[in-house]
Amino acid sequence: MDIIDLIIKISSLIIAVGVILTNINKIFTPIYKKITDLEKNQCKNFLVDFLARVENNEKITECQKNRAYEMYDHYINDLNGNSFIKDKWERLMNNK
Repeated sequence: MDIIDLIIKISSLIIAVGVILTNINKIFTPIYKKITDLEKNQCKNFLVDFLARVENNEKITECQKNRAYEMYDHYINDLNGNSFIKDKWERLMNNK
């Protein structure tokens, strides 16, 4: 095997891997987006429920409050949630 054949085989391998990775990305990108959307909605539902409890002056344990802060942080910073949740959180939780 001479150097030209080796270069052709390596080039073919690199192209094949590139094509495979591109197709894998096309398959998994919509799946990842759907999972992220579901996670964001679940997080938003949790926060809406928690904020309703706070607004209704229901008893909230320290553990529940800590978890809500974790979820809010995840919603805002990781999931880039920025909606009515943020406004309501700031209005209710900054007064607590």
